[in-house]
Amino acid sequence: MARSVLTPLKRADFRSLWIAQTVSIVGDKINQVGLSIMVFQLTGSLAQMGIVFAITFLPAALFGLVAGPLVDRWDRRRTMISADLLRAAFVSGMAVVAVVGMPVGVKIGLVYLLAFVSSTVALFFEPSRMALIPAVVTQDELMAANSLDMTTSSISELLGIGFGGALVATIGYGTAFWVDAVTFLISAGFVLAVGHRALARALPKLSLSVIGADLRAGLERIRNDGVLRGVVITYAAIALGGGATMTLSVLLALDVYTGNALPPALRLTVVDLATTVGVLVGAVAIGMSGPSGAGRKYLRGIIAFGVLFLPFMFIHDLWTAAVVLFLAGIANQYFGIPMITLLQTYTEPETRGRVFAVRTTIARIATVIGLAGAGIAAQVYGVLPMMVALGVFFILIGVLGYSMPRLRQA
Repeated sequence: MARSVLTPLKRADFRSLWIAQTVSIVGDKINQVGLSIMVFQLTGSLAQMGIVFAITFLPAALFGLVAGPLVDRWDRRRTMISADLLRAAFVSGMAVVAVVGMPVGVKIGLVYLLAFVSSTVALFFEPSRMALIPAVVTQDELMAANSLDMTTSSISELLGIGFGGALVATIGYGTAFWVDAVTFLISAGFVLAVGHRALARALPKLSLSVIGADLRAGLERIRNDGVLRGVVITYAAIALGGGATMTLSVLLALDVYTGNALPPALRLTVVDLATTVGVLVGAVAIGMSGPSGAGRKYLRGIIAFGVLFLPFMFIHDLWTAAVVLFLAGIANQYFGIPMITLLQTYTEPETRGRVFAVRTTIARIATVIGLAGAGIAAQVYGVLPMMVALGVFFILIGVLGYSMPRLRQA
């Protein structure tokens, strides 16, 4: 069974996409660390650091829905290569800005601009990649491919943060940006090696009205399909709760479980590590479970995730909480990976970009709301009661999903 998780790697096209994504994620983390240190060293302001990261999320809210119709019109392979090359150019621009003498205000302004345009270009890479995966593996391999993709993405993020920190500490953020640019070039090289070619389609000439019509068609496609509609509705709620979970997990470490000898930073590390290891185990386990019953796995994963939050009212130490968060990380993948598989399976190739763009845009907006709202609610009602309330919320989402026959039977 374990071998089935790795089966998609036998296909050269998927293997190339997988390597490209892995290298790209490491580069993203180098960029994240480099930006953080650069902005903080130049300004000494935590607020400025927050602004630069908010700027990286802003393009998804502004252009996420528009990116989908464009991804569906363009060749996915060429779109990914173009996105990688453009991001390499913009990150190289950051490297130049980092070392050229200029007023701090001008330098920070240029960094914000380059971060914004780089994040905007990134909107076209991920939907293209997710839409291309079903074309390079079989239907029976799709769950395993998404499982492998999620597992390596999580590992790459962990390694990327550590490698990025060591790199910046050793060679400085300016040179680290050059290394980041090289990762995008490597990614583009592997995407170039993908042999799959999209079939040519006769499409109307590109215009704002055509893009709008394509977007409406994508939204209509979601509305008219019981599976897609059910996934998008439930996932919007999940993203809202997921944002709240991030905030509450931090508060558990920093404000609730303080009765031990560990300093705050290490308590936060324990919480993050427990969840991340659970995510990795869950990603492997769901990949080994086979391709059938994605709808039921999705809904059961949501309910299991919610049930695991209910005991927090009675958990009074960090280590017990870490065990529960590890199990919650496993449950997270039992709804996260089937969700992606359902979107890929029930969407035609020519509309996948739009569907994934809608999912990503909704998720980003809902996550930001959840992140902010949970902190306010915890201030009023307490962290542990909010954890339990969040558990009930997820259970209700799962029950709602079970009331949708098409989603339940998918």
